[in-house]
Amino acid sequence: MPAPRAALRLVVALHCLGAAHALAHTRRRACAAAAAGLAAQLPPAGAAVPTAPAGLPERAALLAAIASKAPDAVVLAKIDALVPFDPAKKRGAAESADLAGEWELIWSFGAEGFSPLLTLPRPFRPDSYQYLGPIADEEVGAGRIAQGLVGGVLGPIQLWLSSGAVLDADPAVLGIRPPFRLQAGGRAGSGVAKKMLVEGGSDAEFRKANVRTSEAQAAPPNKYKQTYLEGGANALRISTVTEGDPVIVGEIFVHRKVR
Repeated sequence: MPAPRAALRLVVALHCLGAAHALAHTRRRACAAAAAGLAAQLPPAGAAVPTAPAGLPERAALLAAIASKAPDAVVLAKIDALVPFDPAKKRGAAESADLAGEWELIWSFGAEGFSPLLTLPRPFRPDSYQYLGPIADEEVGAGRIAQGLVGGVLGPIQLWLSSGAVLDADPAVLGIRPPFRLQAGGRAGSGVAKKMLVEGGSDAEFRKANVRTSEAQAAPPNKYKQTYLEGGANALRISTVTEGDPVIVGEIFVHRKVR
C-alpha cells in the first residue's frame, strides 16, 4: 500500500538529508538552454566487454560473502581479490554498451552517506537500482544517469535521483554533472509521471539543500569509478566514489544487472 502522506514526507526528508549520492551532486541550476549545453553524454559504445571467466573463484567468493551477510571487512577483502580480474580492463566507464541498463544494488559500504533509508532493516529498507544508457534516457532525460529507491517504507513510490555524467580522462571514471533532480514517481517503465521534489544546479547548491557542511559545499564535483565491469546477462559491477563530497568519498557499491 502507498505510504501515508505524513510518512512519505518523512522518508523524502530523510532521503534528502542523505541524498548526496555518487550519481547526484550538483553544480548550478541551469535554464533549459544552459542545461542543454552542460548536459553530459555517456561515451559511445566500444567492443563488448566479456563475461566473467567461468568458475572464477574470486567472483563466487564475493557473492557468497554478500549472501551470508559477512562483515564489511570480509566483503571488502573479497572485492579487492576480484577487481584485478576486471573484464573491462579498467575501461568500465567507457564501455557504455555494457554499462547501460538497470542495475540492482546487492551490497554497499558507506550507504548512510547516500541515504539513511538504505540503513533501515528489512522489510523497511527500500530496494536500490541504478539506471544508465537508454533506460535512463527514457526515464530522466538524454545524457543522464539515475538512482532509484522503491519498496520498503516507500511502498510503490520510487524516488529518482538523477544527474548528468561525462567520461573522465580516466576511462574507468564518470564525472557527475548538473542539473541534479530528486523526483518521486513509479518503477522504470511504469509510465507514472514523476513529481519534482528538489532540483539543484550546482554542487554547492544541492549540497547546501542537503544540509552539507561548508567544506562539503566547496568540494569538487563527484567522480564515480567503475573498478569492475562484466558483460552479458546477470553481470556484476563494482564502483566507488573517488572524489567530491567528503561525506560519500570512499563509498563502494556492488550491483547486479537486471536488464
